[in-house]
Amino acid sequence: MGTYLFGDSGESPDPKFDALSSLLDAGTFARVEQLGVSDGWRCLEVGGGGGSVANWLADVVAPAGHVTVTDIDVTRLEERDNVTVLEHDVASGILPGNAFDLVHARLVLFYLPARDLVLRKLRDALRPGGWLVLEEFDCLPLEVLSAAPDDAKLIMRVKNALLTLLDQGGAELAWGARIERALRDAGLHDVSGSREVQEWEGGSAGCRLLAATARLVRAKLPLTDEEFDHYLELMAAPETVVSSYAICSAQGRR
Repeated sequence: MGTYLFGDSGESPDPKFDALSSLLDAGTFARVEQLGVSDGWRCLEVGGGGGSVANWLADVVAPAGHVTVTDIDVTRLEERDNVTVLEHDVASGILPGNAFDLVHARLVLFYLPARDLVLRKLRDALRPGGWLVLEEFDCLPLEVLSAAPDDAKLIMRVKNALLTLLDQGGAELAWGARIERALRDAGLHDVSGSREVQEWEGGSAGCRLLAATARLVRAKLPLTDEEFDHYLELMAAPETVVSSYAICSAQGRR
């Protein structure tokens, strides 16, 4: 599998998962609701992270439905009456076939060199008629919209350093841009998707995510301590505005 750069921060609550939840959960919930998820559905949440999506799904499909949530690190995932937590590497592990009404993965396949193989695993885990939903970043668009010239250069230096680390670890930086085609190539039907680029102000969930990921790889960033501290200040300053990574989603039916 790929090298997941942004692992355990050692902090609780984890600022990365908090930012991701604040940034993406509302869109995820709306997208899945449109598919008609309801009481009795059996769902697989791959790469459950902080657990916000799995917990929401568990409430939606209760009392008769069930959620299986997997991750390579399950320390932040919680078993419930209708939630099973599995420590699982989707790249190398086996998934049950023809088992789920919904399979959802958010910011998972992006990191995996074997992403097309994993996509077929997720497809095969669906029962006939079941839905696969992917949500991924296309990391290339992010640009600085408002900052002093030297500050803008620093922000872009950090962005480029992070993207270099991701690329070296096996991530596909523009994966989000091709997920609809990937679903069609995997033989799924009724494929549709969306792409959104937002404006992230300093202090927003998006800029908190950028700051949290930078902290997690601080030792690998070619910055002085003064430059790094200033970058964190910029990510918290409302005067800073960046265009987001493109937030891409796609769904298809088996």
